[in-house]
Amino acid sequence: MRSLILLLFLACATPLWAAETVPVKITSDTMTYTQKGDQVIFTGSVYVIRQDIQLWSDTLTVLLEKKDGAKNATQGVPDEQGAIKKIIAKGNVRIKADKGRTGTCGKATYEADKDLLTMEDSPMLMEGANKIQGEVIKLYIKENRSEVLGGKGRVEAIFNTPAGKEGLGQ
Repeated sequence: MRSLILLLFLACATPLWAAETVPVKITSDTMTYTQKGDQVIFTGSVYVIRQDIQLWSDTLTVLLEKKDGAKNATQGVPDEQGAIKKIIAKGNVRIKADKGRTGTCGKATYEADKDLLTMEDSPMLMEGANKIQGEVIKLYIKENRSEVLGGKGRVEAIFNTPAGKEGLGQ
């Protein structure tokens, strides 16, 4: 199941947030840029597509890092933004990748410095008929590992195996 999670989100998260030069198209009802907060907020039926990856959410917030040495507006020169610091998708978050890989949750947060994708609010990952869910799902992309936390509830995983194969001890 670990490979299911990693395949799904390495296929989903890395292309969405990686610094490759591949077009990413974001559509929404509105977009707001706030220089003071160094953030861009997309609201209303947000849709993101990059190659074979799609993401839907109610809002998508991109927090930016300032470039070293950038002056702020009070010093007479506008701020210059650098890399993406954090991306937060909220509300009816859905991710779809190739080969029937999907994920849903209420909130997904990608932290660039940690290369960590955290899914919260009823997160669920699916590949075909296989499914895993818990209170929080953490995907450590650089480390090639994942963690599913049960919290108040328990972690639940459903794996479908071929019928007619002998199991352990048979």
